[in-house]
Amino acid sequence: MQRIVLLLMGGLLGIAGCFQPREGCLDIEAVNFDAAADKACCCCCNYPKLRLRHVPLFDTATWLPNAAYEYAPGRWFRIREAVFYLSDVQGIQNGQAFPIADTLRLAVRTPAGDTARQTFTNDFLVLRRTVVDYTVGEFRAAGTFSGMRFRVGVPDAAQRVIPALAPEGHPLRPQPENLWLGPDRGFAAFRLVITRDTLPNTIPDTLTFGAPDFPSKVLQSPGPFLRESGYDFRLQLAVNYRELFRGVDLTTGDISAWKTRIWANLNSALLVLPE
Repeated sequence: MQRIVLLLMGGLLGIAGCFQPREGCLDIEAVNFDAAADKACCCCCNYPKLRLRHVPLFDTATWLPNAAYEYAPGRWFRIREAVFYLSDVQGIQNGQAFPIADTLRLAVRTPAGDTARQTFTNDFLVLRRTVVDYTVGEFRAAGTFSGMRFRVGVPDAAQRVIPALAPEGHPLRPQPENLWLGPDRGFAAFRLVITRDTLPNTIPDTLTFGAPDFPSKVLQSPGPFLRESGYDFRLQLAVNYRELFRGVDLTTGDISAWKTRIWANLNSALLVLPE
C-alpha cells in the first residue's frame, strides 16, 4: 500500500513539475487580451487603432474616376484627380480632445536654415480618389465621442518638415502629385485636377490649395461615435464632390473664385461617419 501511495505522489509531482504558465496579454484594453493566460507577456499587447475608410461620393453614389457629372443644372464636368492631406485626427469626449498615440521624429528646417529633429503625432494620411481603408494610428480612449475633429492639410509645425528626409513610404515623403510647394510654402492641403466641361479638347485645370491663402483647415463632424474597449475604432470619411463643387461656376474661368468657393464647401463636403 505504501508503495502505491509513493507512486501516486511521484506522479503528481511530475505533472506539477511539467506545468508551464501560459504567457499572454493581460491588459483588458488590448485587442489581443487573453483571459486564459497565467502570466503577463513582455511587450506582446496590441492596442486598438483608429481605422478610417475613405469613401469618395458624388451625391449618394460612389464617385467613378473620369466619369462626367452634372455639378449644376445642364453643366457637366470631370474630376481627373483629387488628393488630400489629412492630419490631427481627434475624438472629442466631454469637451476633451483625444489624439492618436503614435509619434514620430521628423527632420525639419529651422528658421535659421539648419536641420533639426522634432516629434510629431504620426497621423498623417494622403487620401486619393479610391475607396481605401487607412490605419490612422493607435487610439486607446473608449466610450462615446460627441465628435471627431480632423485637419485637411498638415499643422503649421509640420510645414517645416523636409520631405526628402522623411522615412520611406511616409505620407510626408515627396508624392507624385507634387504636394510639397517648397520650403517657403510647405505642403498643399489638397489638389484637384478637373476638366470644366465634357468637350474633347478642353485642357484640364489644376487647383492647388496651399499657403498662403489655403494652408490647412480644421473640420469637426458631430457624433455620436462609439468605441468599445478592446476593439478597433472603425470610422468612415465621406468626401462628397457634389457638395465640394456646390455653387462653383466653372463657365467663368475665374479659378480664384472657384478655389474660394471650394474651400468654403469643405465644411459640408467632408464628414466622418460611423462605419
